[in-house]
Parts: sequence; C-alpha cells; structure tokens
Amino acid sequence: MGHLASSRGFSFDMTEQHDNEEERRAGPPSEERVRLELVLFADLIQRLEQEGRLAEALPFVLHRLGDLRRLLFDYEVRATERLLPIEDPAEREARRFIREVEESVRRAREEWGE
Repeated sequence: MGHLASSRGFSFDMTEQHDNEEERRAGPPSEERVRLELVLFADLIQRLEQEGRLAEALPFVLHRLGDLRRLLFDYEVRATERLLPIEDPAEREARRFIREVEESVRRAREEWGE
C-alpha cells in the first residue's frame, strides 16, 4: 500500500504521485474522475476548516492543489480533442473566404491611405 507521511498530524499518501503518472500514460482522465477529485478537494478544505486545521495544513493543501491543477490541465489538453465538434468542410471554406476578403480590404485601405 501507500507510504504515509505526516505534517503536524495531517497524513497523506506519498505514493499518490506515482499512481497519477501511471494514469497519465493510460490516457486522459475521465470526466467522472475530474468531478470526483474536485469534490474530494472541496470536502478536504471544508473538513480542515471545520477542524480548525486549515492554516497548519496549508503546505499539504497547496500540494494537493498542484495535483488538481495538473489533473485539470491534463483533462483540458488531452480530453478536449474528443469534445470538439467535427469541422464542416463548407464552414472551413467560408472562414477561409472571409479571411481573404478581410485581408483584401486591409491591403486596399493601406494602398488608398485610409
């Protein structure tokens, strides 16, 4: 199992980072995992506040926040691809045409001194 470390009476699992690295290689985190991690972090903050230990656990909270930020970034970068709509070729051509017209207008204004 995991190795536990303690910071002023607050325990946490030291092997968690190794587990996260293995999960990153397996693919993007699921929406369910991201939701669960956010809820667990919120619960942690609330519990520490209720126990009056939030300030003393700040180093651990910052470490967990860093882990959560990495998870969110990983989800955003790796999972977003499957969330993007499939591009319509006609829409792509219309955007290209609009860019060309805008560029022509810009060049004409420069030529005419406007």
